[in-house]
Amino acid sequence: MQSVFKIQYLKAAFLSVLMPLVVVLAIFPFRELFTTTDIVMLQLLWVTWVAVRSNRRVAALTTLVSVACTDWFYVVPYFTFHIENIEYVVTFLVMLIVGLVISHLAGELNTKVRDVQAHASNSRLLYELAKKLNDLDSLEEQKQLFLTTMTAHLKVACDWQLTASKQFIYLNEQQAEFGGIAFAKALNAEQQALANTACSLLYQVQEKTLLREQSAAIKVQAELERSKNTLLRSLSHDLRTPLATIMGASSMLADDDIQLSSEVIKEQAANIYEQSKILNQHFDKVMELSKVNKLAENIKWQKLPILTLISEAKSRRQQQLQNFKLSIEAQQQSICFGDETLLEIAFANMLENAARYGDGSANMQFIETHNEYQIVLTNPFANKHETSQDEGVGLGSVICDVVAKCHQGRFELTLNEQTKQATAILIWSNSRG
Repeated sequence: MQSVFKIQYLKAAFLSVLMPLVVVLAIFPFRELFTTTDIVMLQLLWVTWVAVRSNRRVAALTTLVSVACTDWFYVVPYFTFHIENIEYVVTFLVMLIVGLVISHLAGELNTKVRDVQAHASNSRLLYELAKKLNDLDSLEEQKQLFLTTMTAHLKVACDWQLTASKQFIYLNEQQAEFGGIAFAKALNAEQQALANTACSLLYQVQEKTLLREQSAAIKVQAELERSKNTLLRSLSHDLRTPLATIMGASSMLADDDIQLSSEVIKEQAANIYEQSKILNQHFDKVMELSKVNKLAENIKWQKLPILTLISEAKSRRQQQLQNFKLSIEAQQQSICFGDETLLEIAFANMLENAARYGDGSANMQFIETHNEYQIVLTNPFANKHETSQDEGVGLGSVICDVVAKCHQGRFELTLNEQTKQATAILIWSNSRG
């Protein structure tokens, strides 16, 4: 700061003292060719230039120095400030008045120009700040951008605080819980007005972000409720068949009035065991769905390699996919954004359904568009799928649907009876929450 002040002081001395002296000395050898009025006009020309390029104080000082130099070098008796001719007094008085008026008018003009430039700079800052803040979805990122931008523009360090302190501005005084911005030193009136407007802008953006997050949470909750209803319908169908089989077989075995051969007893026992395995699988799905609902409350968006996700999903169903052949269409460097655990569970259920209802092979393709990701799984389905009338929609599809909804996406399952092809598509957003 001291070096800046020193440079400004030297610049003012050069314009107001040295240059008027240089002007009169430059034309001093030719003073017989110029009248005093000519000299005065030349000096006023320099005063005007200084007034336009500098401030009014420097221009006023330049006027005084110019009058003194003209009197010293060009008025008889030379090299004194004594004036014998009264008309020179009028000339110098007019020169002084005109110079001061020019200084005053030029100073006001410069002040207004600086005010307009400052206003334009502040307006541009607020426009760019609003644009950048609305592009961010995280409250912390918005706060950090605001602090960085305001510090750079005002040249005053600022920090985020939840309680009031010195040089503190609330985002909204009616909602003190939002906190505010604390500045390292006092702001002038213009900076204070800009800071108040910027804080109001940040409050509006953050309130909008909170409302958007609440809306998204309500939407996810509604989708979860819909998924729960689908789950109940699926459970009521999927559990009824194995329970009815177990009850029928066990009641037959327990009835003393019915004489059964050893082959029939063995067959009924096998039925009970197979249906118990089906029930156990359903309960495993229920537990997995409960885990998905719990994880959906706090989704962690991460950058994930798609091939690694598929590999981990296969590991989750290693026993069911022992003899399953899967071809993958995805580039080695393909990545996506989402919750790692939820996506693994969804991929695993898609593969499990393909293995259970298909012919032992499937093709999985990863597609990335401008605003979403897609995992497309196609496989021929076996005849048992179209003839089975006791199976529900399957909790695996319900789980995939819940995961997709949590990522602002959807799950689609279509069966083509003509080509005997099943296509499962998991679609989710790449907006990172």
